[in-house]
Amino acid sequence: MFGNFPIMRLLLSIPLLLTTSLLHGQGRTRTVETDSGRVVLHYYTTGQLSTKEWTDKDQRWGRSLAYDRSGREIFNYHTRWFAGHASAHFEYHPNGAVSKVEVSDAPDGGIQWYRSVTTFDAEGNRTGFSEQGHDNEGLIPRPGTIVRPVIEQQKVQQVVECQKLFVNEVFVVNPTKWTCKLSVFVKDPSPALTGGTYTIGPKDTLWIGSYTVGERFEAPDAHVQVSVSRLKGKGPYCWMARYRLNEVQVSPEQCRYYWTVHGWTSTKLIW
Repeated sequence: MFGNFPIMRLLLSIPLLLTTSLLHGQGRTRTVETDSGRVVLHYYTTGQLSTKEWTDKDQRWGRSLAYDRSGREIFNYHTRWFAGHASAHFEYHPNGAVSKVEVSDAPDGGIQWYRSVTTFDAEGNRTGFSEQGHDNEGLIPRPGTIVRPVIEQQKVQQVVECQKLFVNEVFVVNPTKWTCKLSVFVKDPSPALTGGTYTIGPKDTLWIGSYTVGERFEAPDAHVQVSVSRLKGKGPYCWMARYRLNEVQVSPEQCRYYWTVHGWTSTKLIW
């Protein structure tokens, strides 16, 4: 029995060595709990950050991002787990770089749905993209849609120049001490911008959605309206919020609009 101990120890060590090798070959993953929620970090085998997946404490909202080895952002997508879903699934190269991202997005009801697959090489260059779905205009892609492929020539990757999409994001901020009802009305619903009724807590901020209008930023008034209200005592009237709109350009192609509650109007005065 004891004479076989070195052999048994070697046999038991083989699975551990294989597991360690596989983990090293795919990079490593670390989960961090923060004040705002949970963050899952995946790294290159050389130590640089490869992907980041954030989920808020209520597991309702999130964001998934991917980076090349130099730290350049190559993928960014909002995720959610209510009123339908929006998810992004990562697969990886042996060096820890993201190899494929599968996106799925759909509201609880309605005809809108969207799926896409984006592929990358081990250096973070996009090598392919395909999408399918259904919006208010019909199927995606549809006749008349121009698909601009990624062209690779030896070691130089060239992307055919195409129209840039400027992303407009909308948030509602409740700096008050009251929990309020939030109603969202959308002119042209899409997987990234859907209407509905929600609850917004005191000192809370909610992401409403995003939209694009080609190569420009545009204030949200023409695309979405919000209504924040709270009960006024035990009577039939409510307090309706007044807002201040602020905008923050976070990148050359991304702008955030914040509707912040800064006063109240009684419906008794309105009627």
